[in-house]
Amino acid sequence: LMIRRPPRSTLDRSSAAADVYKRQFRGFDKIVEKHKIRKVKTIGDAYMCVGGISERRNSHAKNVCVAALDMLQFVEGVNLQQEVLGNERWELRIGIHSGPLIAGTSGNAFDIWGDAVNIASRMESSSKPGKIHISEKTRDYLEGIGQLTSRGEIKLKGKGVWSTFFLESLNS
Repeated sequence: LMIRRPPRSTLDRSSAAADVYKRQFRGFDKIVEKHKIRKVKTIGDAYMCVGGISERRNSHAKNVCVAALDMLQFVEGVNLQQEVLGNERWELRIGIHSGPLIAGTSGNAFDIWGDAVNIASRMESSSKPGKIHISEKTRDYLEGIGQLTSRGEIKLKGKGVWSTFFLESLNS
């Protein structure tokens, strides 16, 4: 599961920000489709998606992590355009956690609930700009294919102390 947010200051430019959001989210939609994960929803300036739903695959954590790396690269490309136009850069904070959740429809929309969703949100909010913050559980699912930097133990609001990592890259 992954949640994404640009800096709040970008929200001050309403119509220009809305255009950038649309471009970013359309790009993210294509990345999510490419990696066979599922978009859940956008919430304001956040984008939520999930892997391992619908099809049980051992690669769900890797697929979500590859998508996260692609999202960082995509935003870097958009940032080059933003800088040329004199606009501020967008910085992503990404959080990923692997765990059980409840998935279903609420009204006409697909949604997910559960502790794993809350932990992924905490991972995002405690991340750093331009970083992919993953839990130890997600690290375990990657089975050594990722280049990680230990973040050490951090306190996640309402969840206690967790060992977490920054994902730098993945091996093929």
